[in-house]
Amino acid sequence: MLIRDFIGDYKSFLDNFGYHETRVARYIKQRALDYGYEVYNGRRKKYIQGDKIIFEFRDKLIALVELGKCLEDGSNVIVSHMDSPRLDVIQGNPIVEEEDGVFVKTVPYGGIINQLYLDRPLVLVGRVYNDDGELIQINTKEQGYFFNVTSLLPHLRGRQEVKDLTYDKLRVRIGNSKEDNIFEIIKKEYGITKENLEFAELSFVPYGNVMDMGFDKDLMMGYAHDDLCCTFANLEAMISSEPSNITKIALFVSYEETGSNQLTGAITQFIDDIYLKLAEGDMLLARECITATKLISADVCSGYDSTYGSHFESSAKAICGKGVTIVPILGNKRGNDSTIQMKHYIKTLCEEYNIDYQVEFTKPSEGGGGTVSSFFATRGMECIDVAIPVLAMHSPMECISKKDIFWAYRLYKVFLESN
Repeated sequence: MLIRDFIGDYKSFLDNFGYHETRVARYIKQRALDYGYEVYNGRRKKYIQGDKIIFEFRDKLIALVELGKCLEDGSNVIVSHMDSPRLDVIQGNPIVEEEDGVFVKTVPYGGIINQLYLDRPLVLVGRVYNDDGELIQINTKEQGYFFNVTSLLPHLRGRQEVKDLTYDKLRVRIGNSKEDNIFEIIKKEYGITKENLEFAELSFVPYGNVMDMGFDKDLMMGYAHDDLCCTFANLEAMISSEPSNITKIALFVSYEETGSNQLTGAITQFIDDIYLKLAEGDMLLARECITATKLISADVCSGYDSTYGSHFESSAKAICGKGVTIVPILGNKRGNDSTIQMKHYIKTLCEEYNIDYQVEFTKPSEGGGGTVSSFFATRGMECIDVAIPVLAMHSPMECISKKDIFWAYRLYKVFLESN
């Protein structure tokens, strides 16, 4: 695949589906169906080499499996997450009517800098049940409805309140008239009422298409590169990979941004159940496959920014445009510590297939975040993080290099194909 075509497809994916993990999961499923995958039907059957199966769980976890020759030989797995930081609508009664308009109370999902969500267009996405028990999909971008969290003008002494902005001030302005008027519009457009919002699953996310950045147009800026750049590279590597004797799995999970401790996060037992189903209920065989598995945790890492250079480890920093990034140890050893064999294996693949790579190590004094890799390492899998560097991570306008995401796709593909 040419890098030009790959980047064009990625931009289209992010612009049209990158607003919520449920939309991403539906996209992944449709792409897999187009490439000959079949949805697991719940009935135990004997799988043979080359079978392509889709496993789904609760709308927010999806796995694509291509069966290899012998499960005892293990599997090659790439896992990425489909969720991104955003503003979630609180449940209960989130609506507040003031004399200057109608607002919705929100709570941050994932780690954000509050001030970065001020004064920028937002769209409302998610799902809600109406009075008839029908699940309604919401994406106000499609109907042209946009929203904002407004800030205070800089001339007032109270401007310090914006600098010290607390979560409770992240109220999204949804209208300039009365609450009743606003809900007349909402009911006409979506068929839902204020009472339907009590347990709705709704989020405000930044609006805007992916844009090229800089005169050389090497970088792309937009919302949700974390972690949809890795998700897209993972998906494309899986569906374009050549047949292999080793079972291949592309796994897409949710709730990584809040610790993965949910039923569709990386900790879920459902992932182990996939192996059990492939092994036709033979628990020992399933465990043999798991412990013989090699896994890439495909998540973003912090791209080096010379403006804040003192916060990066000078001997191992990920520079956007310099290649896919191998992260041997995460977050001051809070995450997975890869084996020397796995590090050598990934490095060898890069060298064999002429894939540009670099190594990133978080500066010890800076702490650092984590990924899902440790949850799979504790299952007995041999894991390593292979990342795409991101500038302005967790902001509404993240930046990545076109070259890096393409190098990641190439490495993910040869990893899946490797025996």
